[in-house]
Amino acid sequence: MAQLTYIKKSYVSALSDYLDTREINNLVADIANEDYLTDILNFGDRKMVISTGQPIYRTFVNETIFKLGDTTGASVLNNNTPTITTAFTAATSGYTQAGDLVIFPTRAMSGYVYSVTTSSGIDTVVVKSVNGANLTTTAGDQLSIFSMAYGERSDAPQNVAYGLTAYFNKYQIFSVTSQITNVQNAATIEVDFQGQNKYVVKDHIDKKLKLKGSINAAFIGGDMSLTSFSDTNPNLVDQNIVTGGGGGGAVQTTRGLNKYIELYGTTLNPGNVSFGAIDDALDNLISKRAPKNQLVVGSSKANRIYDVFLKNLGSSGVNSVRLVVDGNEVDFTVDKFTYGGFTINKQTLNILDHPTLFKYVTTISNSMFWVPYDLRVKVYGGGYDPALRVRYVPNQSIYGNEMIGETHGGAISPINPNGFVQEWKMDYTTSQGFEFIAPQFALRQQVF
Repeated sequence: MAQLTYIKKSYVSALSDYLDTREINNLVADIANEDYLTDILNFGDRKMVISTGQPIYRTFVNETIFKLGDTTGASVLNNNTPTITTAFTAATSGYTQAGDLVIFPTRAMSGYVYSVTTSSGIDTVVVKSVNGANLTTTAGDQLSIFSMAYGERSDAPQNVAYGLTAYFNKYQIFSVTSQITNVQNAATIEVDFQGQNKYVVKDHIDKKLKLKGSINAAFIGGDMSLTSFSDTNPNLVDQNIVTGGGGGGAVQTTRGLNKYIELYGTTLNPGNVSFGAIDDALDNLISKRAPKNQLVVGSSKANRIYDVFLKNLGSSGVNSVRLVVDGNEVDFTVDKFTYGGFTINKQTLNILDHPTLFKYVTTISNSMFWVPYDLRVKVYGGGYDPALRVRYVPNQSIYGNEMIGETHGGAISPINPNGFVQEWKMDYTTSQGFEFIAPQFALRQQVF
């Protein structure tokens, strides 16, 4: 049973009376299968250093150029005549000007914006029919501002300044410790861990898997904290306080895929998978101008709902193919089918099958997550950028790798022996955050 303790002789001996006997199988079964934890970021090399070291990182996306005029709540004057007057909501006001062309839902009639007056943030527009026929609209119609027309010797139109939308997130510090005494580290045991009869090897494997799984789980289900490291009066304070040591500082957490979609993407209500449900998903993606090549991932339970539906398409409609990212084949197989102009690549995300992490969080475990297939989006002005990636602070320790630092201590540490306590203590620490560029392209479809 897991305990908050360091590994000493009595702890290992108490695990089983048979660890010191000879007639045992020296291979340990990994019944937890924790090494199956992986996430969509492992499909490609998706990481970017936080070069400034700041605790908050931001991404900017451009504003849509073409706009709608929403007439919800507006009155319509002179309806069914060649010239009508209506108003746009405050959210869709501020950018329409004389000379714009709008198209009406009824009979696709085109209208010329003759004048615009603004009061209290509401645009009132006078629209004339371009062909002289009667214009018809109803309060609540969405009028597309689809083009423009100007007359002979016209002046330049008023400038429209398009803005940027900033998405921001925070990185999170992850840390695990492996600690063993001199007596137990010297003693061999009767089971193998990567060919060695040392319990510390098993503990290092466990801790690396715990760190990896914790990062992946945060990138799926995490929520961004109100607290930042820069806060003078933080709401979240580190409670891992050691006498004479660290602790007591601000704690911040990163936002994961699920929360990004809830805030900025599309969430669809529970329901069985059908042509209607997929139509709904595609219509939402089309409205957001999402890429037509989609990667759809979910738990095995959620995937089974899709499998039942796909069987009805016939074998010719579904292909099993290797996943390819940036031209490189990745060790994952996906079910691929096309529908409605979209190419849909379906895959099980094994972390969502974990029996304790998300099993009882139905909005996650019972859902399929739609994201751009090659995990990248177009960059304004040309090129591509990863749609999902890890943002990280470079390792500040002399040990470890680019992203994960190792701190070694204790009198018997083979790497950095120090102090007088006869133990080997090692800490793995990493500072990472999840980033989703253009999360409006993502969708969560709860299938049951």
